[in-house]
Amino acid sequence: MSDHSTTIVPALSAYPGKEDKAKEILNWLVAEDIIKPTLSDCVLSASGGYAIAEGARAVIGSAKRGPFDLAVNGLEIVTERQVFDTGGNGVEELICPSCDQDLAAEDWSFIDDWYQGHTNDVVCPVCNTAADIHLFRFTPVWGFSDLGFRFWNLPDLTEAFINRFQQKLGCTVSVVYQRI
Repeated sequence: MSDHSTTIVPALSAYPGKEDKAKEILNWLVAEDIIKPTLSDCVLSASGGYAIAEGARAVIGSAKRGPFDLAVNGLEIVTERQVFDTGGNGVEELICPSCDQDLAAEDWSFIDDWYQGHTNDVVCPVCNTAADIHLFRFTPVWGFSDLGFRFWNLPDLTEAFINRFQQKLGCTVSVVYQRI
């Protein structure tokens, strides 16, 4: 069985006050008993994560039992600019908001300036038009931000939970499903 994650990513390249917001979300998730309050090695990250707690059963969809006994089963909070990709799920299409062309087969170096933090826009290699990276349509969904909340090996999160997360973040979110 391979590991997978579901990451909730604000649709903002540079989230204002990201460290404070990360702490606020962490405190909320601990108060709801969705995660445990101490860092552990429960995620696939050297910086550690927060193990899943019993209250997480209330925010998962179809499999209420959940795989709570896995070694990799927790929340990783990312506070550095990152492309939140789908891993083994790949990308089927990447549509430019200006020319409506599918860029999935193009050289993806046009995203480099965004990744390095030089700009929040990317320039389409087909029409040479700059647009905010969040206007490009990725199928399946990818995320682009300096803040992200990656849940490792949890079943589907409920729509209600994702909506609450979006309210707490105060902006639209991308939900990225990754398989590694």
